[in-house]
Amino acid sequence: MTIKELYDKVYTAGETKSPEAFIRLYEENTFLIENQEITTDENHEAVMRLTADYAHHLVTKESYLKALTYLDKAIVLFENYNGFDLSKMNDVDFYRILRFDRGVANFELRNYSKSHYDFKWLMKNNPDNETFRNWSNAIVYRKIQIQIRFLWYLLAGLLILEIFIDRTTFNILHTTVLILCSLSLLSILFLEAIKYKNKRKTYN
Repeated sequence: MTIKELYDKVYTAGETKSPEAFIRLYEENTFLIENQEITTDENHEAVMRLTADYAHHLVTKESYLKALTYLDKAIVLFENYNGFDLSKMNDVDFYRILRFDRGVANFELRNYSKSHYDFKWLMKNNPDNETFRNWSNAIVYRKIQIQIRFLWYLLAGLLILEIFIDRTTFNILHTTVLILCSLSLLSILFLEAIKYKNKRKTYN
């Protein structure tokens, strides 16, 4: 079977009406698709669309780790396709979907910085999109939670250290620990305020 025959089978004959059917058909032809030489625009488009749809269906099935590999491949294929202007990629619906899918996949895998990268691009190009804004706020919320958790552990460690410090002998250390405890607590309160404000943005 050639890549064109597979493409026609998938998109013309309509043999992939469900995500499960598409995933199964793709995986049965993985070698053909992934070893296809991109020598013509027709081949490029076939591999690009098959890879993009496969990646998208993996995300819908919550196979996030597996999906990331194919999302990266599909995005590169889109960005290198003849006729696509990188400055206008936001106008290409499926490219925008792929960036969204990759942002979601990284979020679910707790790769918040990578997730932020895609949602930052989506928000820049679609500032009024409520879904993108909510996901962006959720990323900020999670990152703040991680920082707060770290600060609580730091504060607990400092308080334990404070118990064992001989204030007479180590007065400077004692003072330093108290200052660090105060700064940690203030930082926690500050981050909690930001988190609350960010949460209100999400629901308003």
